[in-house]
Parts: sequence; C-alpha cells; structure tokens
Amino acid sequence: MLELKDITKYYKHSVNTFPAVDHANLLVKKQDFIAVTGPSGSGKSTLFHIMTGLLRPSEGSIFLDGTPSFLTRQISFIMQGQNLLTNFTIEDNLYFPLYLAGIKGNYRLRAKEVLELVGLTNTIASYPDRLSGGELRRISIARALMNNPGIIIADEPTSNLDTDNAIKVMELFKTINEEGTAIVISTHDERFLPYSKSIYRMDRGKLSLL
Repeated sequence: MLELKDITKYYKHSVNTFPAVDHANLLVKKQDFIAVTGPSGSGKSTLFHIMTGLLRPSEGSIFLDGTPSFLTRQISFIMQGQNLLTNFTIEDNLYFPLYLAGIKGNYRLRAKEVLELVGLTNTIASYPDRLSGGELRRISIARALMNNPGIIIADEPTSNLDTDNAIKVMELFKTINEEGTAIVISTHDERFLPYSKSIYRMDRGKLSLL
C-alpha cells in the first residue's frame, strides 16, 4: 500500500513561488487501477516523480506499507516516451534496472517470462531502433515487471501511439492488474479511463477523485 499525505511541491518561477503539486492525497492499495487525468502542466508528472522517489516533496509525507519510503524496489516507473538504451539489446535493457538495484537471480529466465507476457519473445536479441513505437512501449512495460513490483506507475503510457497499439498497452496493463499488481497511470485520452477502477483529476496541482 502506497499512501501520499498532503504532498506539496513548490517551484520558483522568477520571483514567484508556486505549487506544482498542492496538498495532494492518494492511497494506492493492492490491485488498484488508478487513472490520473488533467491538462498538460497540471502537475501529473511532478506527482508521479514524487510517488516513485525520484523527486522529494517540499511538504507532506509518503508511506509504503506504513513506512516512510522513497525510491523502492516495490515500485516500477514507466516514464513518458522511449527511454530504452539504444546501444543495448532488449535483453540488456531488461537487465539494466536489476544491475543498478543490485538484485541477483536468473535474469534470463525472468526476461523470457516478461517478454512472453507482452508478446515479444522474438525481440530479446534486437536493438531498440529495430522496433516500432508500440513494441518499445511494451518492452518498457516488460522492463518494469522484471523485479516483480507491487505497483507500476506509468506516465502517459499511450502517448504518441496509434489506437491499435494504445489498446494493446492498456489491455496489457489490465492483465497485469488482474494478476495482482497495482497500476497508476496518467492519461489525456478519456477513451482509456474505463480501464481504471478509480479516476482522479489533476488541475493546477490539486488532485481530486472524480
């Protein structure tokens, strides 16, 4: 369970200070599927960076299973866009977060498992520049699954994808969620909101349940 209490993040613009996130509260429980919608610049990405421990809040507290927590192996973050390492094979891209985290085990077996889940087992020896945008997004999801996280947080996971590939990504999240992983996504596309179990809106840093 991930809990955000009165999270606020201030930024300074010229001589003025403003909250990019303004006293946000959110509870993510096991098998939740939460969508956060709202216009560009509303604070969604800042909120997600705070949730994953990549950014510290100016005020407020974050708890994971009741314990104050920042960057953790129990949470995987899928950032916007294509963030695979182009000079690494897909296999090495899958391993890279585990190397950084010092997680030991049978990487190759797990890589095959997650690639099978996303339907891309034949790409293991390929390089990112040989794959389509939709395939790269699914590989990013596979990489997020490598350490068996309890929560996956994805920032605009369907952006810049055509409808068919966006649906594949959302169906994949649905499957992952049904197997026990909590999902939190941000999206501008209201067509995909029905995949979620709870919908929040972010506007000028304020987070509210719809």
